[in-house]
Amino acid sequence: MLRKSLLCAALLMTGCDNATSDEDAFRDGLPSKEMVEMRSPSRNNGQGLTAFYGEGEQAEYYRATVAAAATFNLGTVGVLNLIEDIVQHVPTSINGDVAVWGPHAGPLDAVAWRLTVTRTGDHSYTWGLEGQDKNEADSAFVAFLSGAHTASVNADGERVAGHGSGEFLIDWDRASTLPGATGDDVGTAEIRYARVAGAAESSVEADLHQIRDEERPDTRVDAVYRFKQGDGAGGELDFVIRKDIDTDPRRAALENLAIKSRWEATGSGRADIKLSGGDLFGEATLSECWDSNFLSAYFAISVNPVLGYGELSACGNFSAAVYSTL
Repeated sequence: MLRKSLLCAALLMTGCDNATSDEDAFRDGLPSKEMVEMRSPSRNNGQGLTAFYGEGEQAEYYRATVAAAATFNLGTVGVLNLIEDIVQHVPTSINGDVAVWGPHAGPLDAVAWRLTVTRTGDHSYTWGLEGQDKNEADSAFVAFLSGAHTASVNADGERVAGHGSGEFLIDWDRASTLPGATGDDVGTAEIRYARVAGAAESSVEADLHQIRDEERPDTRVDAVYRFKQGDGAGGELDFVIRKDIDTDPRRAALENLAIKSRWEATGSGRADIKLSGGDLFGEATLSECWDSNFLSAYFAISVNPVLGYGELSACGNFSAAVYSTL
């Protein structure tokens, strides 16, 4: 509902062929998907996730790494794409350091949307997206997406497209109060990102609070993501979720599942997993390495070593296990 309505609102706005440099400055005050997207191991844009688990088959925890990144991107990058669509058009108003797009609503839309960008420094901005029942007064606007952004500049002080740093908050619970909300997304997401011109590494951090558990839709969980990647190099992703993995109703304590994946620019990599806390009597660990074709080459599990296979040499530069410390 949210993404579709935002896109409809964007289509209502007038063209921007005569956009001024000041308009462009406000547009540069927003994050782009390139700054916030979490990437995953890939080669030739990745491969289909179709193989079964086992030695010589596509690595299970390569698939888990790709799925974790995709889950994050689905909830955040899609929204940023729609904001980029909105600001391609002429602002409704620019008053000093404040630019506003909207409010706008299509004839069949129940919600009117408004995007406000405020300049707070030479290259820094705050911004917010609001929605309201289009039949209500402006005081009824609900702010559900807000952030702060600093545009990246080069040595000459010129802004570098697609680079910057900042943070933003998505409040799906507030968005669910708007007319027509489906309730598919719940909880909140706090996102921090840095893709600075000239920096050796980009990073994205996300703290998700009380989001829907896809395995049990009536349950909410907390999750944490930490991603970093060097320019033209490999990367690493930490994903930690706290949930009741043991579904026996007599044991309701929350366990901690932590996955740390590292990979080379070729796509080869390693994932180290630790399950601990809750109703467990101890902790369990698991490690898997895959080659540049994403085929499982090494596997070790603490609770049943006989299931392991492969040699550590197959892990290349990732011969030692490294577990998440989140």
